[in-house]
Amino acid sequence: MRNPAFEFLRQFKQVSEVTEELVTKNLKKKFPNLTIEQLTDIFEKGISGDYGKVYAMDVQTILGWVEDFMRKQGSQKHYLEAGLLDPSIHITDVRYPTGIREWNQEVNKCYNSYLKGVKPEYFHPHVYDRLVMDNKIHHSDFIKYMSSDAQTMYKDGQYELVGTDIRRGKHQSIANYFNKQRDQGFDKIYQL
Repeated sequence: MRNPAFEFLRQFKQVSEVTEELVTKNLKKKFPNLTIEQLTDIFEKGISGDYGKVYAMDVQTILGWVEDFMRKQGSQKHYLEAGLLDPSIHITDVRYPTGIREWNQEVNKCYNSYLKGVKPEYFHPHVYDRLVMDNKIHHSDFIKYMSSDAQTMYKDGQYELVGTDIRRGKHQSIANYFNKQRDQGFDKIYQL
């Protein structure tokens, strides 16, 4: 039985059965979880030129398409499956994200986790700061979620007395923002 993804490809280019066998054998070893639907998508993108100009339908070309696809999958979508940044990691820690893209990914991971039921207190406190920097949350939004005593102390400049209350307020602000995004049907905060 022929692979339906290769049948799709044969609508546009000639692919020998020997090439199909060798590619299929290699894919089973290198990418055993690759689905027929993914392979069809890869072939569609390949024929459309997303992986460069097509000169021949040989083993190297087809495997190159799959490797490009898997590399992009690993860098773009699978980061959502990675663990959240430990909330106790300090800015001087080597694991602390330093780039905008890394922080945008962290916010997306938090949002994805929130949609799955993870509570905001498990998010790094600087996720709030990232959202503030991008004007998604107002910098003082967290104050309205603090207790009235803590709000008074905060306004008087006694920050250290209400540190946990500030963090709780920031987490509630994040939850409120994420709820609004969810209600509007967004699956990500940042498009990467």
